[in-house]
Amino acid sequence: MVKRTAKFYGPIVELSRLQGELNRLFAAFVETNDGDAIRLLVELPGVEPEDVKVTIRGRVVMVRGTKKGRIRAKEGMRFFCMERYFGAFVKSIPLPRPVNSHHARTHMKDGILEVVLPRVPDLREKEIDIPVRAGEEE
Repeated sequence: MVKRTAKFYGPIVELSRLQGELNRLFAAFVETNDGDAIRLLVELPGVEPEDVKVTIRGRVVMVRGTKKGRIRAKEGMRFFCMERYFGAFVKSIPLPRPVNSHHARTHMKDGILEVVLPRVPDLREKEIDIPVRAGEEE
């Protein structure tokens, strides 16, 4: 007996494939071993720096932008498969530690967005001396 594997096509399958591809393209790499800072590297191929906006809320970095299309379909032309995706995107990147968002800086070159966020020292790890006073309580 010959075993056949079913191949599924349709809008839901295509959306799932698109989401996976976008996650791969816009994957973020978080490096926490950068001394006193957390460094994010986000791949944004084909996106111009002026089309990217980076915001920080709490311990989440949001990267928003638009990848503008450069391929125009001619009248009567339809694509069966396209490996390039265009349009708006949003990427949420959770941070492993608190950061000083007021001193964050970004740089984008060759489709790689770098975000450097100075870490906030964790006071729970720091040893603090508390003086012991003699005498009456206040």
